[in-house]
Amino acid sequence: MEIKPFTGQPISVLAYDGSPVTNLDSLGISKDEYLSIYRWLVLARAVDDRGYILVRQGRAGFYAQIAGQEASQIGSALPLTKDDWLYGDHRSQGSMLVKGLRAAEWFAHVLGRSLDPSQGRLMPHGPGRNDLHIVPPSSTVGNQITEAVGTAMAQRIKKRKEITIVYFGDGATSEGDFHVGMNFAAVYGSPCIFFCQNNQYAISVRLQEQTHTKTIAEKAKAYGMDGFLVDGNDVLAVYAVSKHCADKARSGNGPSLIEAYTYRYGPHSSADDDTRYRPKGELEMWRNERDPVVRFRRFLEKQKLWNDDKEQKLLAEVKAELAVALEEAEKSPVPEPMTVLDHTYEKLTPHLEWERKELAAELGV
Repeated sequence: MEIKPFTGQPISVLAYDGSPVTNLDSLGISKDEYLSIYRWLVLARAVDDRGYILVRQGRAGFYAQIAGQEASQIGSALPLTKDDWLYGDHRSQGSMLVKGLRAAEWFAHVLGRSLDPSQGRLMPHGPGRNDLHIVPPSSTVGNQITEAVGTAMAQRIKKRKEITIVYFGDGATSEGDFHVGMNFAAVYGSPCIFFCQNNQYAISVRLQEQTHTKTIAEKAKAYGMDGFLVDGNDVLAVYAVSKHCADKARSGNGPSLIEAYTYRYGPHSSADDDTRYRPKGELEMWRNERDPVVRFRRFLEKQKLWNDDKEQKLLAEVKAELAVALEEAEKSPVPEPMTVLDHTYEKLTPHLEWERKELAAELGV
């Protein structure tokens, strides 16, 4: 499969009905790996559904779903190694799971329990895990882009083989961090993948209202790097393009920008009302005709690798796995309030020491 930058149409491997549109042998994916990919898609959606239910039940306060974007996240994370660095945004939990974050840790994060690697210190849209090189996101749109480039620049200076991938939405490309990060990464030949999940809405603002370019991928030209437009609902296409860019970065050939053209099914977050800005019928079209999980299942069926019995068995396995994970998260205690200022700095500043004493007095401890 030849992967070219700056294509007019999204790069794809599968048609919407699951039929291959290119030579599958060139992907180098085994039958067992196809089945593993499908399990990741199903697991990511199930974890996401359960996370949103926790909010609806009043057990969590905030959630940003990935439903509809699973292929973008799974396909892009599969080429990563444990030592690679991942900078996510508020909608990257699928990639974090592939990187090694456990479902129980994700649920603990959403619930603010001690099993959360971030110990309940962040908004429930992305923990970090030091040993997996997953950097916790912040609520500031796009700020992780320049941070990721700095990490990649250090990797280049130290002549390491690991790479950095940074996730962001289409809205972040209107922030200065995106342009600064792209320029620095290109100038310094940093081993960085800029992965834009273009779900076509920056909260309620459509893509056409914030950029005049036809694609986001073509913006890479201005910085002297390759830009790839890929069908973000085709997990095999996302994997192929991401692996191409990862191999390119590891070999010392610099950064790349990937635009995964996809769509989110849910609102921007549990605090958003998407019915106020989405045209009638748009969501239904994407869900019914372009769903990434259904699309890949149809592919497996056409390859004689899947059937209804296997589907029901997998759904039962995932349901049981997540029940155990949620139970583990719920048994984890709520972090002690007095630890809230820990790890802010190596040593507490005088101002934080004062705040800690004030908190202790308030709590009566």
